Amino acid sequence: MDADRAETYLRLLAEAELRRSPASPRPGPYPHRIRLAATTLLAAEVIDAEVARRVVADFEAAVLLRSAGGRWLGGMRGGWIARPPPPPPAQARRTTSTQAVPACSTLRLPPEREGWYGELQLLALAMTGSQAALTAALRWAGQTRRSARPRPARAPFHAIGALDDRGNSYQTSLWHRGIEGQGQPWWDCHLGLSPAPDPGIRWLDVGPGAGGGYVRIDLTARPSPAEVTAEPLPASGPARLLENAGDDLLGRGPSAVTAGEPLGSRITTMLGDLTGVGAVEPGDPAVLRLVTVARWLGLDLGTSPASSGRAGAADQRLPEVWTSLLADGDAQDGPEGIAPFARALPEIDGVRLVLAGLRSSPERVSLHVMASGWESRGDSGLVRGHGPHGDPLDPALSWRARDDTGRWHLVRDMHWAGRHGMIQLLLTPPLHPAATSLEMIVTGVSSRVRATVPLDWQAAS
Repeated sequence: MDADRAETYLRLLAEAELRRSPASPRPGPYPHRIRLAATTLLAAEVIDAEVARRVVADFEAAVLLRSAGGRWLGGMRGGWIARPPPPPPAQARRTTSTQAVPACSTLRLPPEREGWYGELQLLALAMTGSQAALTAALRWAGQTRRSARPRPARAPFHAIGALDDRGNSYQTSLWHRGIEGQGQPWWDCHLGLSPAPDPGIRWLDVGPGAGGGYVRIDLTARPSPAEVTAEPLPASGPARLLENAGDDLLGRGPSAVTAGEPLGSRITTMLGDLTGVGAVEPGDPAVLRLVTVARWLGLDLGTSPASSGRAGAADQRLPEVWTSLLADGDAQDGPEGIAPFARALPEIDGVRLVLAGLRSSPERVSLHVMASGWESRGDSGLVRGHGPHGDPLDPALSWRARDDTGRWHLVRDMHWAGRHGMIQLLLTPPLHPAATSLEMIVTGVSSRVRATVPLDWQAAS
C-alpha cells in the first residue's frame, strides 16, 4: 500500500468537503466525513496515525475559521486528533489482576406495592483490584395477596448489602439495569460492591432478602472449568475490517444505525474509501463476500458480485459464521434458563476480561462481561474504526460465539455500565435448545482469545 497515495486521497477528500456549503452539515455528535475516512484508513492499517491527525486537524481548523461566530459545526467537539488518549501504562497492564467465582443463588426480595415481590438470581461475582460487581437477573416472582393490579412495569429492587467472614460489611449500588426484552419478565443487572473485598476473604453473605434471608458466595471456589487459548494475530490490513463489517451487518441487522447513518450507508462509504486508496480492488474476494451477505439482507453496497473478475468461487465462499447466521438468524427456540459461570480470560491488547454468566431466553442471549483496562466510547461501535465515535485509538474488540451444536452467535447490541467496566452483550440468534457449552471468541488488534464454558442450566423460574 502506497502511504503517499492514502494521504493524497484524504487531503483531496478534505478539499472537496471544504467546497461544500456548509462543510459539515449534520448536527449532533456524529463524526464528519473526513474523520470517518481517516478512521477507516487507520483501522485498515493503510495510513500513519500522525498523518491522519494532521489532515483532520487541518480540515477542522479550516471549517472553524469559516464557520459563523467561530462555532464548531456538526460533530467536531472533542476530536481524537488534537489530544489522542494515552495508552494505559504497561506496568499497570501487567499488575492488574482479575478474579471471578460463580454465584448460583436466588434471593427473594421483600414485598412491595400491592404485595408484589421480586427475586434476584445471582450469576457470578467478578473482581479486580479496585472494584467488584455481582451479575444477576431480576424479575417479579409473585404476590403475597390477591390484587387486581397488574405486575409493575419497573424492575423490582431492594437495597441489599453483604457481610464477609471477617465481619466486614459492604454496600451494593445498581450500576446497570438492562432494558426488559419484548414480552420477557426479566431485567439483567450489575450490582457494584463497595468497597471491593480484600484478598483472602473466604465468603460473602448477600442480603437481606424476604424475612432477612441471605445467600452465601464462596470466594474460595474454583472458577468455572473452561478451555482457554490465546494466539497472536498477524497484521491483516483491510481484510479483518471487512469481515468485522459483515459481522455487524448480520448481528445488528440492516435497520441498525451507526454514525448517524444506516449501517449499509456507512459500510458503503467505508468500501469507497478502501477502494479509493487502492487498499482493495472491487473484485477482491473479501469485498465480494461482504457484498454478497449484504445482498442476502436486502442491502445494496454499490458493488455488484458480478464484478468478481477472475476471483474463484472458493474464494467467495462465505465464512461459516455468516452462513450459520443466515440460516438461524430468525430462530426463536432458545432454552429458558440461567447459566452461572465465571472465568477470567488472558490479557488481550492490554484488556482483561471476565466472563460472568448468562441468561438465555427463546429470543436471545444476555451475556455478562467485566472489562478492566478498556473504556467504551458508547453502547454501539463494537468494531474498531466502525462505530459512531470513529476513534481508531479505541481498543474495540470483536466478539463471536459458537455453541456445541455448531450454531454461531454475533452481538446484536451492547450495554455499557459507564466507568465501571461492566458489559452486557446481547447475542443473536438464541442458543440452540440442545446446547451444553459455549465458545466465546474475542478478537483484538494483535491477538485472539478463545474460551469454552459449560452451560450448567439453572431454571429461570
